[in-house]
Amino acid sequence: MVAARDLFAELLPIFQRVLGPDHPVTLIARQHLARWTGRAGDVVAARDLFAELLPIRERVLGPDHPATLTARRDLAYWNRRARFRRRTRRARRTH
Repeated sequence: MVAARDLFAELLPIFQRVLGPDHPVTLIARQHLARWTGRAGDVVAARDLFAELLPIRERVLGPDHPATLTARRDLAYWNRRARFRRRTRRARRTH
């Protein structure tokens, strides 16, 4: 999982430079980076990456495009995971 995240972290700037920041392939790479970041254990960073991606997808593809809806769903998922992790840490500190 960490290896996948690291590979997408390396690929993203290349896609941005060669294809541009709004190109569909670049946006897919951003989505993969966000997802693998979360799967590697950094749920807060995953949430933040999806929060950055969603408005770009909305602007480029429109609010009802399937890829935009997927980004919205993924943002909700990682947001929920980040909130759960924060509550769990807070509960551990009080015990």
